Parts: sequence; structure tokens; C-alpha cells
Amino acid sequence: TDNVIAPEVTRYAQATPAPKPVAAQPGTQPTPEAARYLMPAAGQVGMPFSPETVVYNETLGEYATHNGMDILTEAGEAVRACADGTVTRIWQDELLGHCIEITHRGGYISTYASLHSPGVVEEGAAVSRGQVIGTAGTSARAECAAGPHVHTELRRIHQKLDPAEFFEDSLE
Repeated sequence: TDNVIAPEVTRYAQATPAPKPVAAQPGTQPTPEAARYLMPAAGQVGMPFSPETVVYNETLGEYATHNGMDILTEAGEAVRACADGTVTRIWQDELLGHCIEITHRGGYISTYASLHSPGVVEEGAAVSRGQVIGTAGTSARAECAAGPHVHTELRRIHQKLDPAEFFEDSLE
């Protein structure tokens, strides 16, 4: 129970984080471009990245880890690619809703979930930093109590990374 954060602490009231220096993850050396990833949507950070400490999931009514960062925003808000890359996967996930995965240089992979629709890009498409790839929605059944948002994950190879440590504090 030492790893439990009370629901009051994890409510969606945290402002978008200020830029932070990129901390080296064990066994991972972030590349310089990683520190310049674009925040994929305008809004505030809701549920933070918490892969080891359980946080309260209001939708499911239980404590669980959270492998991404939720950006609370308006329904239909543009979701943008955080960096140049290639769309490697588009799918419908039973819990996370409409999802898009983009592979970037240096072995980085970003995932965008809870999108309104499958997106405006196709698998195999090259995308540029800031290019609209979809819109925010409520398709994530496991997070629908959060309202419209974008669930964003970042990893390098198989290692989960905290998006807040890599994303700039706002859209350009």
C-alpha cells in the first residue's frame, strides 16, 4: 500500500508541466531530438504517467498503474504528431479506443489513444512534427470518466517513458 496515491491527489487539476531536462532512463540514452517533442494537444495534464505506483482510475473504480499521460482537452481538439515519423499502426483497442502509433528516429515510439475517430492519416504515412493526425475524443472505455482527452504514451524500444519529461510545455 506504500505505492498508492489517494484519488484526491490524482484528480485532473494539474497544469501542463514546464519543460524538464530529459533524464536518462536505465539502459536508455535519450537522443537530443527527444527533448524537443511537441505536446500533441492543447490542454492540461490529467492522469499522469505512473507505471509503478498505482493511481485511482475513476472510470474503473479501482487503483491501477497508468502507462501514459492524459491530456484533458475539448472534444474535437486537434491531435498532432509529437515529432517527425512514420505511422506504424492504427487500431481500435477495447479499452483505449481509437489508437495511432508513430515510430520516430532513435527508436522512439509515440501512441495516441482515446481519439474521436481512427484519425486522418493512414498506416505507412510519413508525418511531420505538428501535423494533425486525429482529434481528441472519449473512445477510451477505460478512461471515459476523464471526458475528452488524449491518452499519450512514449517508449523507446520496449521501455516505457514519461511523456512529461520529453514533451515541450505547449504547442508551438
